[in-house]
Amino acid sequence: MHVKPNKDVHLCSRKSIPLGNINDTAPNEIFHSVEMDDVREKMLNGKCVAGCEKCYHEESINNGQSLRTFMNNWFDQLIHHNNVLPWKEGFLERTSNANVNWASKFKHLTPSIKWVALHASNVCNLACRGCYSLLSTKWRKDEEKLGINPYPLQNPKLNDFGFNFKNIDFVTMYGGEPFYMKQNNELTNVMSDADNTSDKILQYFTNGMILPSNETFDVWRDIKKLHLIMSIDSYGVENDYFRYGSKWSTIEENLNIFLDKQLPHWEIRISTLINIYNVKTLNILHQWLIQKGVPETHIDYNLCIYPQELDIRNLPNKYKDSVVGTYKDINLPNNLKNLVLEHIKLEPTIDFIASSAFSKKLDLLRNQLNPVTELETYMTKDTI
Repeated sequence: MHVKPNKDVHLCSRKSIPLGNINDTAPNEIFHSVEMDDVREKMLNGKCVAGCEKCYHEESINNGQSLRTFMNNWFDQLIHHNNVLPWKEGFLERTSNANVNWASKFKHLTPSIKWVALHASNVCNLACRGCYSLLSTKWRKDEEKLGINPYPLQNPKLNDFGFNFKNIDFVTMYGGEPFYMKQNNELTNVMSDADNTSDKILQYFTNGMILPSNETFDVWRDIKKLHLIMSIDSYGVENDYFRYGSKWSTIEENLNIFLDKQLPHWEIRISTLINIYNVKTLNILHQWLIQKGVPETHIDYNLCIYPQELDIRNLPNKYKDSVVGTYKDINLPNNLKNLVLEHIKLEPTIDFIASSAFSKKLDLLRNQLNPVTELETYMTKDTI
């Protein structure tokens, strides 16, 4: 069960249609609602579900593989074999098989909430270009200046969500920023008091600017598995530009600390959003991460589909041609290169003028200069 900061319940972390709100209905009632039963029935019968379009798109260009098929395999291994596989948000070396009859593996199970993925608050220290105010309070002032009505502060206590976290096997903490939020300390307290701490799987998506408390580190030593996923989208100043408010030297320092402290049951990963600003320089970040000691299999890539202004499909044709030329010799894994080349050749979903206008407005509001100079030339009026 995936819960947003406003307590809307979704199928997963991706763009989907809310199935209810915890302010109005208890989590178990939503989980066993007519709407959820309809989703299960459609999935079991191989029918498409509204809101799952990104995974269906991934499967169409990635040999039938997507986050959806990966998750099927991941939970099959956990539920039926007590085997915790590596976690992969991206596309490299997936272990799932798109041709497996997943329905046969799960249809005998009685549905119960095993995994809670929680945006416990929208309190955040960054205003990344791919985000918005529902997931980051730092976006609120910019949205107001852009004429957008921002989401209010969402900062309830962890108990207000209505889950008994001592009975949940797997908890994901999204942001805002988990290590900037009071709810993570509340979760740490729950886990430290639980009788079954050693059975827990905890997962965090962090922007890497803030370290967790010593108490959280202590809990991590005792749990079954830790997935620590740092979102880094470019190297150096380009990352600070896209992830507004970040400081590259701090990210590097904190990554070093996480790598130095890691234990055998910890899995430290990097998640990178493929977008118009970084598509030509992914190799720089990729090679730097490997030099830092991050295994290549722990570097994940996700295509940006939303917001559309950042989708590489919507680049101008001349820049697309330049990307294709770069990818002939770029030092990246072949299946990542193939993914980018398959996606970028698709028809645009919006005009590049919209992407340019979005970028220029943010640059003006934030007093920023686009460090991707080649792309910037395509964002001038004359070029467009």
